[in-house]
Amino acid sequence: MSNYIVTTDFAAKDSLQSGDPAKIIRGSEFTTEFTNIATAITSKANTASPTFTGLVTASTLTVAGTLTANLIDGGNY
Repeated sequence: MSNYIVTTDFAAKDSLQSGDPAKIIRGSEFTTEFTNIATAITSKANTASPTFTGLVTASTLTVAGTLTANLIDGGNY
C-alpha cells in the first residue's frame, strides 16, 4: 500500500511574481499528481469485503459476525 505524497507545491507558485516561468503549471505536473493519487487509491484495501495477503496486524480488532482465522504459534489467543 502506498500513501499519497504531494509532488508539486502548487501553493508556492501562487507567491511567485507574474511572468516568472516557475509560476506556470505544466501538464506533466498534473499528470504526476494524478498518477500519485491513482496509485495510492488502487493500492489500498476496499472498505467493503477487503482481501489481504501476507501478515495482517491489527492493534485493536472488533469483529461483528463470524470470524474464520488460521492462527499461528506464538500469538496471544
